[in-house]
Amino acid sequence: EHTRESYVAAARMGAGIIECDVTFTMDRELVCRHSQCDLHTTTDVVAREDLRDKCTVPPELSASGELLNARAIRCCTSDFTLEEFKSLCGKMDAANSNATTIDEYMDATASWRTDLYATCGTLLSHAESIELFKDLGVKMTPELKSHSVEMPYEGDYTQKDYAQQMIDEYKAARVNSKK
Repeated sequence: EHTRESYVAAARMGAGIIECDVTFTMDRELVCRHSQCDLHTTTDVVAREDLRDKCTVPPELSASGELLNARAIRCCTSDFTLEEFKSLCGKMDAANSNATTIDEYMDATASWRTDLYATCGTLLSHAESIELFKDLGVKMTPELKSHSVEMPYEGDYTQKDYAQQMIDEYKAARVNSKK
């Protein structure tokens, strides 16, 4: 899910246009994610003791380690700084909402899919994706995601600011509009 490895694989398989779904982190850095609030199902954040408590709705564990709220967990890019976000491992979108342990929650790939290539995928900032796409020689399709948190974010970061920031990153990277 929106990892360096998946983008490279797409280009190797002949994709001529690659999409970065753009959302933002706590420190207002743009990143590639399918949704602003999908980190609990598309990364290892739920298994990360150092970060999971920062989630909008973190995993709730009993004293014995039983997962009490698998259906409610919600982790958003805006819960984390860019540095924290980039420390996560990307994975295929899956979660077991009936799980009673973190391991069960994470081990949820549908039976018709494979985890053969499910290593620790490298998460990218939007600017990094632009550079990668240029290196791969593909065209780019950004999708500015609808916000999943209250806007203006922290009182002053509007949807317009967010959109302009995305455009500014393409300009800074000197991306020709034909690309």
